[in-house]
Amino acid sequence: MGETIETYLIEKKKLSMESLGRARRAMAESGERLGDVLIKLGLLSEADLVSSYAAVLSLPKLDKDDFPDAKVPLDQVTDKFLTSSRVLPIRNRGDVIKLAVTDPFDDFPKQAIQYATGKRIEYCVAPPSEIDIVLDELYQGESNGFSPSDLDNATGDLNDIDRLKDLASEAPVIRFVNRLMHQAVSRHASDIHIEPMEASLKIRLRLDGMLEEVESPPHNYKSAINSRIKIMAGLDIAERRLPQDGRIRLAIQGRDIDFRVSTTPTAFGESVVLRILNQHSLELDLDVLGFPEQEMVAFRDALEKPHGIILVTGPTGSGKTTTLYAALNILNQPTNKILTIEDPIEYMLDGINQTQVNSRIDLGFASALRSFLRQDPDIMMVGEIRDTETAQIAVQASLTGHLILSTLHTNTAAGAVARLLDMGVEDFLLASTLNIVMAQRLVRKLCPSCKTKDDIDNYHAPGCTDCHHSGFQGRTMIVEVLKITDGIQSLIRDKAPASDIEALAISEGMRTMTEQGMELANEGVTSLAELYRVIGAEGAGD
Repeated sequence: MGETIETYLIEKKKLSMESLGRARRAMAESGERLGDVLIKLGLLSEADLVSSYAAVLSLPKLDKDDFPDAKVPLDQVTDKFLTSSRVLPIRNRGDVIKLAVTDPFDDFPKQAIQYATGKRIEYCVAPPSEIDIVLDELYQGESNGFSPSDLDNATGDLNDIDRLKDLASEAPVIRFVNRLMHQAVSRHASDIHIEPMEASLKIRLRLDGMLEEVESPPHNYKSAINSRIKIMAGLDIAERRLPQDGRIRLAIQGRDIDFRVSTTPTAFGESVVLRILNQHSLELDLDVLGFPEQEMVAFRDALEKPHGIILVTGPTGSGKTTTLYAALNILNQPTNKILTIEDPIEYMLDGINQTQVNSRIDLGFASALRSFLRQDPDIMMVGEIRDTETAQIAVQASLTGHLILSTLHTNTAAGAVARLLDMGVEDFLLASTLNIVMAQRLVRKLCPSCKTKDDIDNYHAPGCTDCHHSGFQGRTMIVEVLKITDGIQSLIRDKAPASDIEALAISEGMRTMTEQGMELANEGVTSLAELYRVIGAEGAGD
């Protein structure tokens, strides 16, 4: 690869001189081409590499939608040559053969195919991972000895672990798993779901809270793919009857990304979920998270109190943990000693002592919280209040001068009070220790590129290439903050129902999630349909 592409990448700020030097050293050691090295080291995305090739060489760009569904016959050229050269025939018509290539600076495939066929060769560029998967599907017969029949045999023989390890180490499986992880990170997915069905392997990404199915490999790949992920996560590939948990760390786009791996047996094989923990994408600024100003003031006021309990509530996936991390980021001062107990630790926070729940040694939220009190902390974060014992220790800790942050699974802020009372927390203790309860949801934001209004001034987005035709890009928060005023304390002591607590809070100025959501819909930040999905049509219509 010549200086031209390198210069282009530097000029366009796609690559730094330091990264280029790192890639050149890796090239010298591995003998690979610059493009492959940049992608493997995570220094450049496939999309940027392809765009750079196209710009420098004035070549057309293709993607998987432009690829043929069947082999394009090149009678004089073997499948093995195409797969080893990573060259995908797109069209063979008249005296011209069109090829999608991973490296357009490599003239050898062009010269060889031109010599063999006597036809003119035209190059175009496409993402290497997309070329690889089509080559594997259409031309794998001669490529590397990796075939669906091998996978069938390995799947049928549960004792053939060595063979399964060999299959998991084959190039097509490695490429597929790596490509899937890169795709998920580049699209800002939070999870990868790999699910075996009776006659298919379903792969889905969770994007902005919604699952989206992506292209899947043949069903027969399932055992090899699962084994590859297990090997990367340090799990036992022979154990398929019990759930397992592990972690993978991978360099993607120049950054170390952690994947939390969970496997569980199902009727048709093991289901695998990879939770993507991208430390670099974790935004711990309350403003950037979308905190409304009025609620932000109330939340910050509660964080400034030296003791008491701060609760964040909402269903799974509503952003509770991120909010608590943002709060800890504010509280993380040299004068404060902060301890956390989490299940699991999702992100490492510098300057904070973080502990992970471990059921095998009976280290749970309650036992950890009890031991924390002997560590002379100022602030403690409990991942979740799940039971009476944890709730009671949290109350006792706040009474002895500690600030406690935690989460609870309730739908509304007022509902958290009723939940704690149901757990057996004394009403007078709860009234005196609870500082604030915040309920939150995450709603998807309409794509700014295709957002439009209808005839009755409702906003929607039909979808475009910028948002992958989903109509949405990113998410923002809707929250309701229940401040524990004298009036609310009185209701807690009387064990009043959640509806009475909410009514008083609203009269004292609390804005509900429904109210905020309607404001966002009216402003065109989100749509009414999205609001209905998140908080329910009944709530959004109030």
